[in-house]
Amino acid sequence: MTLVSADYLRMVYMKVQTLGKRSAAVLAALALAVGGNVVTAHAAAPTYIDCQLFGAGAPDFIDPALTSTLVGANVATMLFDGLTDTDANGNLYGEVASKWVTKDGAKTWTFTLKKGLKFSNGEAVLPSSFVNGWKRSMDSKLASEVSYHGDFILGMNAYSTGKGAWPSSSVVADDKAMTLTVKMQDPTADWPSIVGHSVFSPIPTSMIGASGKVEEDGTKLVGNGPFMLEKAITKRAGGEVVIVPNPNYGGKAPLLSKVTFKISTDTNAAYNAFASGQCDNGPIPAGRYGELLGKWGTKGVKTTLGTDYWGFNWEDPTVGGTKNKYLRSAISKAIDRNQISTVIYQGVRKPASGLLPPGLPGYVAGQGITSSRDLAGAQADYKRWLALGNKTPDPIRLSYNDGAGWDKVASIIIANLKDVGIPAKLDPFPADGTYFSKMRKGQGQMIRAGWFADYAIADNFLYPLLHSASIGGDNLERYNSASFDALINSARSSTNKSFAQSQYRRAEIQALRSDVVITQTVNRGIATVLAASTSVFPISPLGMIVFDQIVKN
Repeated sequence: MTLVSADYLRMVYMKVQTLGKRSAAVLAALALAVGGNVVTAHAAAPTYIDCQLFGAGAPDFIDPALTSTLVGANVATMLFDGLTDTDANGNLYGEVASKWVTKDGAKTWTFTLKKGLKFSNGEAVLPSSFVNGWKRSMDSKLASEVSYHGDFILGMNAYSTGKGAWPSSSVVADDKAMTLTVKMQDPTADWPSIVGHSVFSPIPTSMIGASGKVEEDGTKLVGNGPFMLEKAITKRAGGEVVIVPNPNYGGKAPLLSKVTFKISTDTNAAYNAFASGQCDNGPIPAGRYGELLGKWGTKGVKTTLGTDYWGFNWEDPTVGGTKNKYLRSAISKAIDRNQISTVIYQGVRKPASGLLPPGLPGYVAGQGITSSRDLAGAQADYKRWLALGNKTPDPIRLSYNDGAGWDKVASIIIANLKDVGIPAKLDPFPADGTYFSKMRKGQGQMIRAGWFADYAIADNFLYPLLHSASIGGDNLERYNSASFDALINSARSSTNKSFAQSQYRRAEIQALRSDVVITQTVNRGIATVLAASTSVFPISPLGMIVFDQIVKN
């Protein structure tokens, strides 16, 4: 009799995983064919310890209705499946939805849902599960900072801002026909991509009306994704988030039996934990990209649709408003993006020339006020600002979340500004998951931020980051420009893609050149170091690590 080892079966399982639910049957047949016992792949599946995702602090939330950060959303998308998603190759596909159609020029969309899908508690995933999820995530009482994504839906803004009732005629579920019909505020051709955002996740009936603290009890945050929470999370330094496979998942089973996300407040400590063998991956501390990627390899590196930038608090008396444009332009022109790219990232993150990143539909290079250092221009603009009756300001506060190496980026900028005569200083905020909430409240001055696309359209950068309707959300600068808003509104309401892209480009120029409310630095990417045992580490163009498809040998 030939014995079939668990390792051998796991290898075969990886090769036939594309067969989906038939994989188990194939494995059983293979085992019996060689006279062995049937051994399940799940029993032999390895565990995985991640020190990269939360290596610079705790997530704000992992609740899909509330998380506004990439790291929090990354876990949320493992716990919840939406109607659609984007795969590691950038292709849109149906998760819970089997198909979707519009018959009136993208004013109304109808999604047909797959049958037989369940939440981890065994409850069926139905069209009404999405209605329940959206009612919760968009409810003004929940006060989600990402509820603005629902503004595409007719009447949803009134509901999410507490000015109106739930728009029941705009989101209609038919559980018998397994369809969900959505009416849009304006024709929205990109809605199938937009609805893949985690804020549009379904919930079981047990979560109807759940508060923002539901994630603190691992038994109550119930999703329909490939994983579920094993236990209550501990969001603090030294804490962890642990997820295990959802036994009722209707898609491909994860290749890992458990993923443990370790929380640290310092990337150096998180990397050291990885280097000492405590983790399967780890973050790269600022300034060590070349060294550590040379040592560990580049399998954990991928260019994504994202941009790092620094924004100016529009309400700040020193750097904000139209009267201080020349100070902002002086600062923007003084920044040496090549130095940041070379010194901090060793070229892994390239200098950015605008807010929209290369590869995004509608991208045009050179939309920012400058893409390289212009010291003479910076000095001239600073003199123009002083000539208007302004005096040398108190040191400009460069606000950032501590522990992630942003102090090194900020230090380069401070030295750049010193060459112009503009004083500046470090302004770190604790790495406790509250940084962005504090920035939304106007506590920063020159604000460190970055953005990965939630969905690959220009609107996803320009509307959430800069439209006045997003003040209190991801518009950290609290930027309020009627001219900018008009351009975005015009683009959103147009069915002419060429015209819409033109309006988005004009809006980008308005914000970055005319008003200089933000200044871009480098285009983002994911870069993590991996243990040799990690053979497959998929990352989507949206910056999401696809944990259910990680292969560990």
